[in-house]
Amino acid sequence: MLTQHARTLGPGGEGLPLTVESFEEIADSFENLPLHFMRFHGSSDVDEVIDAMDYACYAHDVEHVILDNLQFMLSGQGRGYDRFDAQDRAIEKFRKFATSKNVHVTLVIHPRKETDGEPLGITSVFGGAKATQEADNVLVLQHLVKPTQDGGSIDLKYLEVKKNRYDGELGRVYLKFLPRHALFMEEKNLGNIRVQ
Repeated sequence: MLTQHARTLGPGGEGLPLTVESFEEIADSFENLPLHFMRFHGSSDVDEVIDAMDYACYAHDVEHVILDNLQFMLSGQGRGYDRFDAQDRAIEKFRKFATSKNVHVTLVIHPRKETDGEPLGITSVFGGAKATQEADNVLVLQHLVKPTQDGGSIDLKYLEVKKNRYDGELGRVYLKFLPRHALFMEEKNLGNIRVQ
């Protein structure tokens, strides 16, 4: 995140390199961003996470919470079908919290294993159907390598809107990776999509 933030700094907006010399300036600027981090790692009790979210909304006027990721948070809290029940209960609690506190909750859920080379769909979300049914929006980060007629391949990365409850508009945004800044940004020129 510091590397990405450094991109917004410096004279003329060209960004600062993340070096020992520029670290202090970048870290001081980053510290002033309206970001708050919870101190949960690994398997965590959902009610404790919600209590921390509630405090953040009250004390810091937080309006958007990102939880990355649901499987890691619930690891070890159920076996077999109990695991799916635990996930459904957690999603129900997060949905109720978002509605009652009028905040946006972004919940990262990794996909289940799918056939290589096939795009992920709304049914690719790990667990039961509750995750996508309760969601207002479902975004899928796709990475596909498609063969070309000349024996090469095209490397496609895009963010795809699979569900949009309020507007209904679906679509995709093609992405390119900027290694210097460690971030993805929109690729507006589809001719630049990398052929391997």
